[in-house]
Amino acid sequence: MRCLLSLLLCLSVSVSHSQDRTLLDRLCQDIGSSCVVMEYDYVARLSGLDNNGSGNLVAQGQMWKLSGNGIEMFCDGKAVWIIDPTLKEVVIEPVSDPQNSFMTNPAMVFLRLHEDFVLNVSNPSDDGKSTVFYMEPKDEAWMEYMNVEIYKDSGAIRNMTFALTDGTLVKVEVNSMKLTPKVSDETFRPQTVFDSKWIVTDLR
Repeated sequence: MRCLLSLLLCLSVSVSHSQDRTLLDRLCQDIGSSCVVMEYDYVARLSGLDNNGSGNLVAQGQMWKLSGNGIEMFCDGKAVWIIDPTLKEVVIEPVSDPQNSFMTNPAMVFLRLHEDFVLNVSNPSDDGKSTVFYMEPKDEAWMEYMNVEIYKDSGAIRNMTFALTDGTLVKVEVNSMKLTPKVSDETFRPQTVFDSKWIVTDLR
């Protein structure tokens, strides 16, 4: 009887883990084939100091646009525009830093999740509404670990935590998330004409 109970317990854990992986795999697939619209708040803590903010994100593959804290950002996969509409200043730089890409576009991590991360364990959340996935990057150059919490019913991201190697802990609380059909690439390029009234710094 004891052997039978042990076998049933092992089977139950295996089925639960498989269901969790299916939840994660489905999210990766959906994000890869859709346009992601997300509203979130974040807290970045370093040496006991908190940097709070919020963002409205539209992401599609390697392209994204973000608005929050008075700043607008666009990325078409090749260049990033950082725009301050109030001061009429814009900085244009090439896409090169993976750390900045992940921090500005949290959805991007799911495009190469299985290639870049190792799933250590998954557990139910305290309220049972979601599953928490604990992962470590295969390349630990700038990140120590990442936690992702996904709602069981909708499959949407509930929150994310990034622990960076410089000691920064970033917590992202997702207020809303929806998947829409893909949009034009022009969505991720600024439509503003940067005339003589603007201060333009082009670092490309």
